[in-house]
Amino acid sequence: MGHAVLTAERMEEVIPFYRDILGFKPSDYILRPFAAYFFHLNPRHHSLAFLDTGKTGIHHLMVELCHLDDVGQGYDLAQRKPEMIGTTLGRHVNDHMTSFYSWSPSKFLFEYGWGGRSIDPENWTPHERTEGPSLWGHDRAWLSPEGRDEARDLRHKVAEAGGRVPVNVMEGNYTLAKDVCPWWAANVETRKTG
Repeated sequence: MGHAVLTAERMEEVIPFYRDILGFKPSDYILRPFAAYFFHLNPRHHSLAFLDTGKTGIHHLMVELCHLDDVGQGYDLAQRKPEMIGTTLGRHVNDHMTSFYSWSPSKFLFEYGWGGRSIDPENWTPHERTEGPSLWGHDRAWLSPEGRDEARDLRHKVAEAGGRVPVNVMEGNYTLAKDVCPWWAANVETRKTG
């Protein structure tokens, strides 16, 4: 299980309960193209989040898989029924998850993902993510047309700026490619010495 994202009619009443009584710590938040607040209890970037929709319920549940190919193959299989895709394949800015979302029979979304980020919960500083929720992809069918346009504009700005984040892999779940990109090798070396 990766995380749960809930919706709340009165966000200002719900968040203090989870934060102050249950001890969830803020990870970050976004305000555009929708308001969302992310919380952690451990090194997982977020185990719980809230979307401000004006309704109370479940927005989505997420499972994290061990192999990226499982996500891609799941996406291929889900596309047999395109109306079931709630959010296309993409990658999140904050938790670095590569995922897609499908509508469950219970009418909430189910996120199927890989490559989630770990944080240092003792030294993490929560902050606003102004670049929007996704580096690329994640076209959200559940948003209004205006919200989809705003999300797309935010993704285009990230792309124009060359936004990148590291890939998060599990030990033994990858093979290092040969050094075929001099720019990347120089960038890595600069970070080591810089």
